[in-house]
Amino acid sequence: MGRIETANSELEQLVEQIVASVTEHSGDKAIGDTLRWLRRHCRCKRALFYQFKGPILVTCTSSNVDPLWCDFYRQGRMLMDDPIIRSYRDKLGFLDWNEAFARHPPTPTFKHMVEEFDLLPGASYAYSHYVGPQQGVISVCSLGGMNRRLNSKDRYLLSHLVPVLHMAGKGRKFTNPTLTDKELEILKWACAGKTAWEIGIIREISEATVKFHLKSIYAKLGVANRAQAVGEALLQGLIG
Repeated sequence: MGRIETANSELEQLVEQIVASVTEHSGDKAIGDTLRWLRRHCRCKRALFYQFKGPILVTCTSSNVDPLWCDFYRQGRMLMDDPIIRSYRDKLGFLDWNEAFARHPPTPTFKHMVEEFDLLPGASYAYSHYVGPQQGVISVCSLGGMNRRLNSKDRYLLSHLVPVLHMAGKGRKFTNPTLTDKELEILKWACAGKTAWEIGIIREISEATVKFHLKSIYAKLGVANRAQAVGEALLQGLIG
């Protein structure tokens, strides 16, 4: 009993140290550092962290994985084909990749990519703020090239760290920016694919006024364009 309590205490201290580093560093750096740490502790060659909402990829960060892998996801080539991502549209939590491949057989291209990038065997853990996986941004941490199956310590760490990484995605601050009701409505229309001119017609304001609000939104969210603003707002749960 004493050994178990000591082990749990050590794991709690490790989690606290990582959480502290996440809050001190920018999102991408904190995620990268955590992925490297997980590779060492969980004895796997590679680690990945994704965030997505529906068909939209919000974050893709990796450790010891060829950069081309994330490039394919950012270009929209892989997200809809990934059996792991497809499995998490129904149920979150721990997932062995063999189970995901059996449930959603990979395309020949995806199967080739997984083998080419030396990602097997693999396991993942997914988390969302919301009860249902369809309601919000989903964060997935995947471990690839594993030398052993996940044990209880690995599961403890993943289940406690992924919610923290969920908050750190895209350099997210731990406090939400304050957007006005008008700005939130404009963001929702932008998410729906409406142009500044179309939003102006809907809101009965000028196109120039819409663009002014968009610039204010960019500044508050710390982004450079409309696509980034929509992604950040989805990540923070400001729009749905």
